[in-house]
Amino acid sequence: MTTQTKEKRYVGVKETLIYGIANGGQCIGYNMMTAQRSFFLVSVFGVPEAVVSLMLTVMAFWDAFNDPLMGAVVDKTRTRFGKLRPYLMFVPIFLGITTVLFFGGPVFLTDAASRPMRIVYMCITYFIWEFFYTIGDIPFWGLSSAISPSPLDRSRVIKSARLISGIIGGIPGIIITVCLDLSRNGTIPLSLSQVFLILSIVAGTFGMYLFSLAGTKTKERVVYVNDEPKLSECFAFMFKNKPLMLIMLSNLIATVEGIGGTFSVYYYYNSLGVNSLSLLAGIPGTIMGWVTYPLMTILEKRWTSRQIVVRVSFMHAAVTALVFLLGSRHYTQMSVIVPLLMLHGVSNAINCSIKSVIPTKMISETVDYMEYKTGKRNEGMAFSVLTFMGKLTGTLSTALGTALIPVVGLVRDSASEMMVISESSPVNTQFWLWALITVIPTTLGLLSLIPYKFYDLEGEKLRNIQSEVQLRRNKVSQMLSEEEM
Repeated sequence: MTTQTKEKRYVGVKETLIYGIANGGQCIGYNMMTAQRSFFLVSVFGVPEAVVSLMLTVMAFWDAFNDPLMGAVVDKTRTRFGKLRPYLMFVPIFLGITTVLFFGGPVFLTDAASRPMRIVYMCITYFIWEFFYTIGDIPFWGLSSAISPSPLDRSRVIKSARLISGIIGGIPGIIITVCLDLSRNGTIPLSLSQVFLILSIVAGTFGMYLFSLAGTKTKERVVYVNDEPKLSECFAFMFKNKPLMLIMLSNLIATVEGIGGTFSVYYYYNSLGVNSLSLLAGIPGTIMGWVTYPLMTILEKRWTSRQIVVRVSFMHAAVTALVFLLGSRHYTQMSVIVPLLMLHGVSNAINCSIKSVIPTKMISETVDYMEYKTGKRNEGMAFSVLTFMGKLTGTLSTALGTALIPVVGLVRDSASEMMVISESSPVNTQFWLWALITVIPTTLGLLSLIPYKFYDLEGEKLRNIQSEVQLRRNKVSQMLSEEEM
């Protein structure tokens, strides 16, 4: 009976695709925020980099409290629609509005707005956006665990979400990169402020409509049978879940891997002179990212989740080190650097695709683990960790990268609205930009593998736990059916 349960498919192809499309819609705005906020706030909105870094750091500490609190609220939710889907029905509306408000700041306030006014506007709109993003993201990823009792189904919907979000969510970045060169050359009549406003409107309407499909077109199949938990019990769950805490610690250490994204636009602008080259260099990586998702099934059959993460991380670090060394004397030569960045992009795509799926799947397994230990499911608290760590790593890496901008010799040019190399820079700025988009973040990121040394929720132990949990669910379902009769 256990084997049949594992092989049964509860989630069809259509629902799997809808779940992925919903995440793609959410990521149009999310990727625009995480990938562009430092550049947008510093270069387009004119907020000092130190202020941006401070705000992002403060928000990271706020998330440490806010995200678990929201996770507890989700776990206490009891409705006829479930405990996760109701949030996905209404949150996209408010998240869309706040996305437009944040990126529309330069247009709404006009160029005459004082610097203090811009700072206040930035803090208020970003705080509200973060609040609604949290309310939507925790239930969304919690649904990946509750959508089916089958580990195979969960793996499919997570891969669908990551693959489709990678395709749809990357569109704003491509448009901004192209518009940066077109605006710089005077080819288009739009300023960068107007470009960001237009893209935010698209993200806030079409993107959020797609996101809402997760609430209206999916089902929660692993239904709670326990009474509504106390708030204190929800928080206690997180600290009792040792495997979850190890994943959380690993993600926290991995914050340093994200600093390269802050400097990518500055490297292409200042060292190579053409931002659109990043699109050319990224083509092989984009294709490989898509290919990696179906190939991941092969790795899952051969290795455990922990083994996959560790081995792929070392592979990526080795490739990155080779790319850095080969380009360390040619970091301003397009003919050398573009092929090297293509190679780096392929390796990075494999690494990122796998790490976007496997740890998420592992968090679902920690929910099963705690159900085995306590008889209760806490998707809200478990996936609040995923949301929190995703925001924390993105926020802290952006804050750290933004704080390093003046250290590596970049200053703001008021005429071009870009950070350029200072004529009085005491360091070789172009060399440090090359190192910061390649070897430095990847090498430091290897430290994030240390917690996995102590992770043991895998193999036969995990299979036995999931089998026992399914047997318990079947017994409860049978008892409820007999009571209704």
